[in-house]
Amino acid sequence: MKVSSLFRWGHFFLLLCLFPAESKKSPAGKHSCRKGLLSQVTENLYVKATSLKSSVPRDLIKNTRLLKKNTKMLFMTNCSVRDQLLSFYVKNVFSHLGARSEKLYVISAFQVLQANMSACHPCAPSTRVSSAVKNLKKTFLKLGEKGIHKAIHELDILLPWIQAYIQTIV
Repeated sequence: MKVSSLFRWGHFFLLLCLFPAESKKSPAGKHSCRKGLLSQVTENLYVKATSLKSSVPRDLIKNTRLLKKNTKMLFMTNCSVRDQLLSFYVKNVFSHLGARSEKLYVISAFQVLQANMSACHPCAPSTRVSSAVKNLKKTFLKLGEKGIHKAIHELDILLPWIQAYIQTIV
């Protein structure tokens, strides 16, 4: 039990050590795109997502999806949708979990992903929520607490999207 806990905290501190390096700016004053870090953070998220999924009730709602196919296309092509979707997970999903090391890791990892994706492909911040994210939030709220469980179980959908997007970064 202690070894498992130490292992989890070790991963958490390793990621935290990577964050300060990421916040450094290039000589031009802009954040630099670090595709390798994006890939590494995403791979570590797969492990943490598995742990999170095992800590929440199973998703028994099979006829409803939060992350739809059309949202994937928007995620791949629209930086505002990417940012809004990652923010949705941090603010609306993970914020409802108890204090767990997995929660802290996942929130930090999503924030690193957001910052680095923006550094790789900057876009103007949008105050207008996309219709895809608006519909996702509406469905999420309608499901109540089960929406949190569904969103966590749909990390199996979101993480491959993130990986696929990272592969498009040159």
